Amino acid sequence: MNPASIVTPELVEYCKNLNTIVILGYTKTGKHTIAKKLAEELNCNLYVSDDYLDRQNPTESLYTLIEAFADDYRAGRQFVVEGVLCFRLLRKGLELGNFFPDLLIKTNCNIETISHFYVKDGEGHKLQRALNFNKGLEKIWDEYRATLRSLSGVKIPNYLEFSTSL
Repeated sequence: MNPASIVTPELVEYCKNLNTIVILGYTKTGKHTIAKKLAEELNCNLYVSDDYLDRQNPTESLYTLIEAFADDYRAGRQFVVEGVLCFRLLRKGLELGNFFPDLLIKTNCNIETISHFYVKDGEGHKLQRALNFNKGLEKIWDEYRATLRSLSGVKIPNYLEFSTSL
């Protein structure tokens, strides 16, 4: 399956009146492909969390990403932010009480497909580490959802999940 095919005219229409769109999912699940096409269709800014990733200082990475899109967010301009750092972004946004996206799009992909793309990209040696990393992302996702449900008066984002398995 080509993840770009998820960006249908119906999805674009659905997103037209939403300002902050977050696309997250495990590694090698098509997030960037979806985000790039959706941002192009909506004619809005795209922030790729990997572009802000500093493996030596992950906390700094998060704040650098937030600063990158802060003007768009404060001004209510539409933008898309994507990547694995978005899991931590959502959790930190709730902790600080200052980031509430309009829409979350989560990619869901089976291990066979993830494995296929690691091998195809010549990164098969990174697969086990990536699968362990994905488990950590799932833990952060569960924490985010539990915290979101426990808060009253907080804007709950719209949520879409798409399978990107082959």
